Amino acid sequence: MEIKSINIILKETQEAINSDNYEEAYNIAKEHIDLNKEYIEGEYVFKNLLEELLFQVHIKKEITRKYPLILDYSELYTVYGELLLKYQRFSEAQKSFKLGINYNPTNVRALFGLSEIVKIHENWEEYEKIILETFKYDYTPQNLAKSFRKLAIYYFSKHNHDKSNKSNSDNSENSDNSENLKIGSYLTILSKEYDNNSKIAIEELEHLENLIDEEFKDTNINEINKINKINEIKDYLNTKDLPYGPAIEIITICKTLGFQLDESKKVVPALHYFKIAYDLTKDENIKLTIDDLNEKIERRLNV
Repeated sequence: MEIKSINIILKETQEAINSDNYEEAYNIAKEHIDLNKEYIEGEYVFKNLLEELLFQVHIKKEITRKYPLILDYSELYTVYGELLLKYQRFSEAQKSFKLGINYNPTNVRALFGLSEIVKIHENWEEYEKIILETFKYDYTPQNLAKSFRKLAIYYFSKHNHDKSNKSNSDNSENSDNSENLKIGSYLTILSKEYDNNSKIAIEELEHLENLIDEEFKDTNINEINKINKINEIKDYLNTKDLPYGPAIEIITICKTLGFQLDESKKVVPALHYFKIAYDLTKDENIKLTIDDLNEKIERRLNV
């Protein structure tokens, strides 16, 4: 068997997935991946400095060895887990996702994959725990939106479970159940503020929007009412101690890194982190900083 680098395995596997040739992708991955690989505590691989800093803030474990990105074991096991999940090899998929998380606990994609396994087994308590964990590491609008959609699934499930268990002879109002429906509806609506255009968002929203209570389907409201509604949703979720936006740690780290890099005259990487913060918040003050950095780059190019 030809020994291939992780980069090559990931590249060939992803190319097959992009061509909807999942059998080929699975065979490529299976040939080169060992699920019995021993993970040694303290070995990690991060895609960027933001992930490493989020790890330090939330995980608080010693890093004994940090792999370079060319040895992205976390991504490798995550992709393989998704393929195993597609072929309903749930036990192996769970093992693969857990390996992906071991190598990078901030790997939201691996956490999403693991959540699908526990959902299949209807372990809803563990499902909620995993999804709430993802919010700590969602530094793209697409991932943040997906976390909101997945948390909505949890609350719709609670609503349906309580509804099915409610006796037909019980005429009392089940306020907790209607609240679960409201929360699920609100989370779905809020998710669209961060992503309603990607392929996966469209597919998942199509399912979720069929579950939203009619009371909350404000599809023809004007822009001012829409802003008010979104603020109302965020305020309501906040009262329930639920996520209602990007994690403050992500925004704080990005802005801090941005200013530090700018002071060190590393304008391009500074711009990268400010853009992450802006994409998540649409904060006009951050936008002004980005405009200022773009002007600095333009001046340097014209010198």
